[in-house]
Amino acid sequence: MTALRQQKDHATLLLSKGKLPAALAEFRGVLESMPGDLSARQKVAEILARQGHVDEAVDQYAEAVRRYAEEGLFFKAVALSRVILTLDPTHQLAQHLLAELYAQRNPARPSAPPPPVRPPPTEETHLDPNSIALASMRLVQAPRPQPPPAEARRVAEPGPSARETLPRIPLFSSLSRDEFMAVLDGAMEARAYAAGSTLITEGEPGGSMYAVAQGEVSVWRKSRQVAVLGEGAFFGEMALLAGTWRMATVQAVTEVVVLEFSRESMDRIIGHYPGVRAGLEAFFRERLLANLMRANPLLQLLSVTERAELSAAFEPCGFGADQVVLDEGRIGAPVILLLRGRCSVVPRDPERGTYADLEEGDAFGALAALTQSSASVTVRTRAPVMALRVAADVFRAIVMANPEVNRRVRDLANPGAGRGSKAQLQVAV
Repeated sequence: MTALRQQKDHATLLLSKGKLPAALAEFRGVLESMPGDLSARQKVAEILARQGHVDEAVDQYAEAVRRYAEEGLFFKAVALSRVILTLDPTHQLAQHLLAELYAQRNPARPSAPPPPVRPPPTEETHLDPNSIALASMRLVQAPRPQPPPAEARRVAEPGPSARETLPRIPLFSSLSRDEFMAVLDGAMEARAYAAGSTLITEGEPGGSMYAVAQGEVSVWRKSRQVAVLGEGAFFGEMALLAGTWRMATVQAVTEVVVLEFSRESMDRIIGHYPGVRAGLEAFFRERLLANLMRANPLLQLLSVTERAELSAAFEPCGFGADQVVLDEGRIGAPVILLLRGRCSVVPRDPERGTYADLEEGDAFGALAALTQSSASVTVRTRAPVMALRVAADVFRAIVMANPEVNRRVRDLANPGAGRGSKAQLQVAV
């Protein structure tokens, strides 16, 4: 292993000095010893592309896509498939492999004929300097090749058990094959950022969501770091679906490659494939419920099974403008999670202070449901609202079955806990 490490280091040094043939020979030697070394395979593909051997470069990239996909590294595989398209816009086998592994096999809904979501190729492929698959790769600008013979472009078929062991990918795994291909081909761009770069800024308008294909990003709210996200994580989905302002700043901790999904491109695909909207809304629901479970200090204590049971209990509902959703003093009000829209929080006693508006992703009524107490504020819609709702008794039965949650809730319900903090929690959770 030490000898291979030294060989890779030597190959990297040769590549940095521009000695492409020598570096290629060294990286090929690494691959002969370790065919599963995907970083070496990507370097072989990169050098081949820089030397103008586009067909062979695409074959090497496609093999890396297959191996990443079968290892469950979906977004790395997707990012590399985007690099293949910059070299050969006619190549589709890598995307078909991903669809075979990750799309629904038997979707309930029919698919429309595939739309021309990508513009027709021009005489030359022009690469966006921000669009690459992995941060270690260099951009290659090459003439568009003629479509190769079918036998020259093959990707090994996945093994019979490969699909059964793969993880479910949010959004993608709910799509039919045609919908999957449309989103893969026309809804995203790969973008690379150096360590320390800011990807999105809190308070700014946004119209895209992102998935991390490589590296790590940190999430900051009000100048405080609240999370670090790695490969496969999503962020920015609120701006995509609800057109809201950015709720956090996201910065690259390492060199990062992300896949960007813009609202404009998703809307275009939904126009041809209405089923994608259902998949996107299901993804949105799952994300908001996951955020609720993660952010709530009581719900964090639930087991995976208990969280799944609680998530399944929420049902969609809607409210008109200027409608009371939660009435102060009411006992047994449902727990509400806002999907779209905004609500105001109004205490009947003005001396108790004011509350910020509730927006997409906010939930309320949980503590009142758990403690079987009355709501401490009135919540009224400012505009039509879409939400998820679960009955108070159902919420309480699932959550209070957890012994630690049960103990903490009883402590909060103790008269000595303090009305002010309790009232705040009733809105915050």
